[in-house]
Amino acid sequence: MLFDMSKTNPKNTYIRLLEYLKPYRYKVIIILTLSLITSYIAVLPTQILGIAVDEIKIADKYLKNTYNNSSEKLSDDKQQQNGLKNTIPISKPLTNISHYIHKHWLESYNSIFVTLIFLATVFIFMHAVNSGIMLFHGFITTELGQRLIYDMRNQLYDHIQQFPLSYFENNKTGEIMSRLMNDVNSLEQAIVGPVITFVTDMFKFAWILYFCMKLDWQLTSVALFVCPFISLCTYNFGKRIRKVFRSLRDRTADLNALIQDNISGIKVIAGFAKEAEEMERFRIKNQENYSLYVRILKLVSALRPIVDFMTEIGAVIVICFGGYKVLQGQMSAGTFVIFFPYLQMMYSPITGLTRFYNQVQRAVASTERIFEILDTPSELKDAPNAIDLPKVRGIVEFKHVHFRYNQGIEILTNINISVRHGQMIALVGPSGSGKTTLTKLIPRFYDPTKGEILIDGYNIKDVKLHSLRKQMAMVLQEPFLFNNTVKRNIAYARSDVLNSEIEDAARAANAHDFIMELPDGYDSVIGERGVKLSGGQKQRIAIARAILANPRILILDEATSSVDTETEQLIQNAMYRLIKNRTTFVIAHRLSTILHADLILVMDKGQIVETGLHNELLAKGGLYKKLFEMQFKIQEISKLEITETALENVELVTAQEPTIDLTESPQHTKWP
Repeated sequence: MLFDMSKTNPKNTYIRLLEYLKPYRYKVIIILTLSLITSYIAVLPTQILGIAVDEIKIADKYLKNTYNNSSEKLSDDKQQQNGLKNTIPISKPLTNISHYIHKHWLESYNSIFVTLIFLATVFIFMHAVNSGIMLFHGFITTELGQRLIYDMRNQLYDHIQQFPLSYFENNKTGEIMSRLMNDVNSLEQAIVGPVITFVTDMFKFAWILYFCMKLDWQLTSVALFVCPFISLCTYNFGKRIRKVFRSLRDRTADLNALIQDNISGIKVIAGFAKEAEEMERFRIKNQENYSLYVRILKLVSALRPIVDFMTEIGAVIVICFGGYKVLQGQMSAGTFVIFFPYLQMMYSPITGLTRFYNQVQRAVASTERIFEILDTPSELKDAPNAIDLPKVRGIVEFKHVHFRYNQGIEILTNINISVRHGQMIALVGPSGSGKTTLTKLIPRFYDPTKGEILIDGYNIKDVKLHSLRKQMAMVLQEPFLFNNTVKRNIAYARSDVLNSEIEDAARAANAHDFIMELPDGYDSVIGERGVKLSGGQKQRIAIARAILANPRILILDEATSSVDTETEQLIQNAMYRLIKNRTTFVIAHRLSTILHADLILVMDKGQIVETGLHNELLAKGGLYKKLFEMQFKIQEISKLEITETALENVELVTAQEPTIDLTESPQHTKWP
């Protein structure tokens, strides 16, 4: 079940991404409303500057005409200037208010001076209001963005937990972690920040276009000439950037996977002195990331100057054409002052579209990787009519069970087993015979290709997974412990457990004594995968965890093959307590540990070839006897080698002992 990235569609991905906003539509409406308001207020101060310029120009002409005593010329200029000034949309209401203030409250002051003071006050007030709204807007936007990340990460993690083991066997841990952490963070970059900014820019563009058309539709039309070229350039660069971002995300995931593997296997790397080779592998992966990121930066760096150059062409057109209209008296100086910054503000959303498109392409590359996981179906879903499995006795039946991995070679063939409550079933056989796979079918880590498995008469496919696995426990040959305290690791199977119950389970597992010798006892943190404990100590913690879970069905992957004799005896004693009155499946590595099993199943090439008790199987003279004799010979050879080594050491010591000449003084010795 490897990741398939060939069927993704950027447009569909982004539309699907926007669906995550649905639960927060009221917040989205508030944000968009605030965006509409702020975009409108943001364009008004520029008009105030235009009005102020016209007022100052009137004042300048007034002073000149007063000096020249040409009142008739002043009247004509005022009339002409006022006619041009009124093309500024907010000019009339603001000047009317300022005249009202002058007439009723500040009549003793110059009217133009009052108007300028009033315009300055409105200018500051508009900026203050806009800043306040933007502050509130930013708070809501940030909270919404983090909420989306929270929701998607929860959904993704929940979905991952429902995958079968084969999914994690076929995909790298670092790859999955990269999608869960790095790619999910791109959700905010794709939806909240860029989208809200883009919408605000579009609102601003609409307001500016509206006002510019009212000011001078001819000049506006000329100014828009460069917009199609900017859009086309942005689109072409965006397509290229998206492809590179996709590759960058994949290479980053590969790098994360390499780091995760190497940190987990640091002891192996150091033990084989492979630091230089691993450094070279890391350098190659890091170089791939570096090259792709540089390529992206080059594309982005090349796009911005091109877009800026096109906007400058538009600015030159406005300066020339607008300046001509001012000189011809077709436009007031104040309107031209407004129009030029408006032009820059109108181009800004278009250039902002460049940034938006780049951010979206980058984020879509990540969200595609997220949706690939979410679209991967879980092969082990509860059936629509699945029921909770009641408390069972532990009667297990395999009926004509076949199993293969991903349509490959069949691993298990026609397995038929009937296990009574409380029986201990031992599984033996050569490596690769299917022992571990058989035990993984019981908790539904995999489903049989054919046949069915029953527990107390219930087909395990017809019951809810949670209720099935709650009645089972596993103790593996290499137990997994969390980077937490001893107490939390033992109590992992139960959340409502008392400290006394934890200690009782530890005593039953022969773990209490060594736990109390740890620096903080049961509160000692044992490190990642229990790295601070020995193999035998980790195994006993795992047994204590299983004892506390109180399962009805137990699966043991015997774990005494790599520990010393004393630790082995402690673990065996703990296991005997654990399996009491429980249906137990034991994968046996040492045949001496299953001599008292209720039933031994001998497996070879995915089939059960022999069944019976220890003595019965020896009497048959089949595969079991062969395995037993082979293991016995290995043990005898090991004992013989140990004995021979010991004798050699004794001879060596004897050969090097000093010889004493009794005829001489005892202080004088002769060494060979």
